Amino acid sequence: MTQNIGIRKTVWDKEALNIKPEIKTIITKYQNATQNDNSSNNKITIKVYNKARAQFKEQSFAEDLEILEETSDDITVSFTPNFSDILKWCLSLGSEIVPLAPQNLVNNWKREVIESFKQHITKDDLNFYEEMNKDLNLEAQTETPAEKVDKKKKEHKILKHGMMSTAFTVVFVAVVVLVNVVATALFERYPITIDLTKEKIYSISEESEEYVKKIDTDVLITVFATEEEFSKLTTYTRQADEVMKKYCKYNDKITYRYVDIDSNPDIMADYTDDTITQYDIIVETNPTEDVKRTRKLTLLDLVSFSDEFNEMMANYGMSVETLAEQSGSALTVLSYYGNYVDASNAEQAFTSAFMTVTDPNPVTVTLLTGRSEITELNYFRTLLVANGYTVETIDITSQEISEETDVVIIPAPKTDYLSDEIKKLDAFLDNNGKLGKQILYIASIQQQDTPNIDEFLADYGVAIGGGAVCETYAGNYYNQQFVTIASTLSDNYMQDVATSEPKLLIQASRPVTLLFDEQNKITTEAYAQSTEDAFVMDLENGDTVAKGQQTYVAVATRSAFLDGGDTVYSNVIVAGSDFMFSDSYLQYTQYQNREYFLSLLNGITHKTDGIIIEPKVIQGNVYDITEGQKSVLKWTFILIIPVIVLVAGLVIWLRRKNR
Repeated sequence: MTQNIGIRKTVWDKEALNIKPEIKTIITKYQNATQNDNSSNNKITIKVYNKARAQFKEQSFAEDLEILEETSDDITVSFTPNFSDILKWCLSLGSEIVPLAPQNLVNNWKREVIESFKQHITKDDLNFYEEMNKDLNLEAQTETPAEKVDKKKKEHKILKHGMMSTAFTVVFVAVVVLVNVVATALFERYPITIDLTKEKIYSISEESEEYVKKIDTDVLITVFATEEEFSKLTTYTRQADEVMKKYCKYNDKITYRYVDIDSNPDIMADYTDDTITQYDIIVETNPTEDVKRTRKLTLLDLVSFSDEFNEMMANYGMSVETLAEQSGSALTVLSYYGNYVDASNAEQAFTSAFMTVTDPNPVTVTLLTGRSEITELNYFRTLLVANGYTVETIDITSQEISEETDVVIIPAPKTDYLSDEIKKLDAFLDNNGKLGKQILYIASIQQQDTPNIDEFLADYGVAIGGGAVCETYAGNYYNQQFVTIASTLSDNYMQDVATSEPKLLIQASRPVTLLFDEQNKITTEAYAQSTEDAFVMDLENGDTVAKGQQTYVAVATRSAFLDGGDTVYSNVIVAGSDFMFSDSYLQYTQYQNREYFLSLLNGITHKTDGIIIEPKVIQGNVYDITEGQKSVLKWTFILIIPVIVLVAGLVIWLRRKNR
């Protein structure tokens, strides 16, 4: 205790001559409560008076009880208590016990003494109360040299800890800012996007990704517009822009560029083979190669129109392509008929373009017209183009079949071919003795008699009968007996059919008959057949013409041996129904019409495996942000948020420091 405290105790003794006995007792208890520095932190030290002294010596309050001092009036002991509320215990014994240590116990006990004093004093005793309060406050603030050293150490430790915390905060904020700056720079150069749309409209299918990664030829994509104009033109062009850039990320051999025709008119000289308009896209191989191959995509190639619109165009004897030719541009068609667009076809358009320009075995398909062909083959044509086939159309009555043609499709001519036209078919298949050509002939129950075509097919061992194939077993027809399901298929050319047990949906198929198995280096084989319970019905009178298993699709193969020892083939594929190739039947996902015929053509022409990609429906509004909004977001994450974190950290540190 300090000297000042002792002086105050002396004053108390003098003044206490005139105060009440109760207050004398309280003052005495207060003065007797002194700090015992010899006590352990875990022990308490108390002085016991009068009767409690004898009782205390008789009882065992703790196993480690130690008598520190004993007089005739009191005893001082130290022990570790086995109960928690020491203060309450001391107060319960009144003046018989006075705590001496530890200091917090002494101070708390003294506060209770002061409160007790307050209850007994009069106005005359008020100065004693103030003296006792001063004494307690002074004791609480008074420190021993050792305590001062400990306090300085603690303050130094706190300061050091605070400085380290501040330093760590500053370093952390600096790192955050640096990471944001570097990440922003990298993302601007190598943008990374996450597709959160439900339909994954900005993503690419695994099939397309795998195909693109295998491309080993340099490919350049040129979009004839500025990037801003193209991406903001429609939701579908924005999606096409994202898809194109993803392709470039998957394979560094694929690059893209945006070219403004108005600003770069000279570039049109590089594309004399194509009529280029604004927003067209050219996919091409590296111009340094010996053979440069190109594929043009228009805005119409990037979208898919509804069945309603396609049917409406068919009723007018037109297609979307012919409509674009008449209107002058694809943009005009989209401007007037954009509300009929129901899905994006960008992925399929780009993938098919890559196939066209990089395929080691490019295949050209020519559709023959001029004889009132019944089947439009809109979806089938789209499917071929989407899988890298080059599809052309000629009038067989006035044009020759190009030597570049690999496959000729005869889509159910309503009137017969003339002999000159049949000769064109023969010459095409013969290919100057080299063969290697294919014909797909599609029959229809709506055809008139075609004796010249029938004779041509007979030379290849195939005949097309009258009537329609029907099924009797419910599992092999759909609603009506002449809408049949072919489940007996040849294993030939099934490499691209993923379904283990594919089925074809067929309507009103004319029966295909094999006239021989092998003759004059020509072999025939049934590829798709009915069950044994099928029959052929005359659609005019409903009579049964024939019973038993019928053939829907057959292939006749002519072979030849070249001088080098190689064997070459030309094939005639005969399908008894045009409904097999209709838009609706090809799009039925529960049946494998499109997979089967695409696989058949891929295999028979030795073409690269095909990819079937569904158009992606873009529903609702797509939220996009402006360049200004992008800038705000950029600086918010790079600067504003880190500064807020730093300021908040400093405020918290200062508040803790001054607490």
